[in-house]
Amino acid sequence: MNDANAMTLLFAIFTAVGVLFIGLGWPLLQGRVPPNHWYGFRTRRTLADERVWYAVNRVSGQDMILSGVLILLTALVLFSLRGRLTPEQVAATFVTVSLLSAVWMLLHGLNALRRM
Repeated sequence: MNDANAMTLLFAIFTAVGVLFIGLGWPLLQGRVPPNHWYGFRTRRTLADERVWYAVNRVSGQDMILSGVLILLTALVLFSLRGRLTPEQVAATFVTVSLLSAVWMLLHGLNALRRM
């Protein structure tokens, strides 16, 4: 695969990830996802108390949407710099942004849970 094709694939994947994060975060933010074992910020405490579930998942949904927007903005910036970066640099940047976003979502969700 040449560099141009690799870059196109990377941008497509991470644009899809950003859109997916936004799409998954929206129902959580709106409180439309009831307690379940598959989707949402799932802990023993959130699953045991609906009030805690909805409060923590609103925070998680907001964080997920913000992470998706950040990933999309990163894709836009990197796309504008595509002639100056290698596919490896683009992939490393996307992975770093995604991992930092996931860590932020986890820590912020745990903090929200701790405050309940």
